Amino acid sequence: MRGHAPRRGRVVAALTTLFAAAIVAGACTNATSAPNAVVAIAFDSLPYPAVVAHDTLRDSTGKAMPLKAVAYNSDGQVIVNPSVRYLALDTGVVIDAQGYLVANTRTSGTVRVVATANFLQSITRTILVTRQPLKLAATSKLADTLKYASPDVAADNITAPFSVKLTGDSSGVAVPTVGFIVSYRLTRGGVVLSANDTTVSLFDDAGHVSTADTTAADGTASRKLRVWANKLPFLEDSVFVTASAKYHGAAVAGSPVTFVIHLLRKSAR
Repeated sequence: MRGHAPRRGRVVAALTTLFAAAIVAGACTNATSAPNAVVAIAFDSLPYPAVVAHDTLRDSTGKAMPLKAVAYNSDGQVIVNPSVRYLALDTGVVIDAQGYLVANTRTSGTVRVVATANFLQSITRTILVTRQPLKLAATSKLADTLKYASPDVAADNITAPFSVKLTGDSSGVAVPTVGFIVSYRLTRGGVVLSANDTTVSLFDDAGHVSTADTTAADGTASRKLRVWANKLPFLEDSVFVTASAKYHGAAVAGSPVTFVIHLLRKSAR
């Protein structure tokens, strides 16, 4: 949940394996080589990590989105409008013929789904089922100071996490909302900074540049600020970090949460 790695190599390797398996299967089932005959399925992503109980699976903008797999023919070409079905391997959700998934009875936990076509089955994808997010709140200090080292020292020039928690309601009790994307943004002097700014950057736990996190089992999300001391325009500065969450395209109550970090050059010893 805490980072993203390039997927192109993995997708190519997966498709190579699928094509090889399809060839072996074809020897037993007389699979046709017609342009619209599915011999491989790539089910690489989901519209969103989680679906809210009693709601339809949606994307980050709040729009209801169907599950989407890509089907290939024996020439390795993408089939337009393939006859792909989606199946839930667990109870509590329904998936219609167009691929729209609704959590009709399940209110928590996970659901496994697969795509199928022409006697083939994709890899399994897992969707979290969670409560509707009602509140976003800070779980770390809203204001702090970083005394950075110059020349730059990576271990010294990174802040503590800017942490927030997303919660919903279960019979009047606040419960974590898991699997929701929290977006982070940097501003300085009223100007929004790009993700690839050369003076300050938002980092995930693995030390990669990242401006979004997915809430964990306890409903929390976080990002850190990395300061590139050798490139700072001023010895002293202030940077604002905002964290936001949305549901149905609208900001969740308490969003955005704003943190301010004061940057001071560490005194030489």
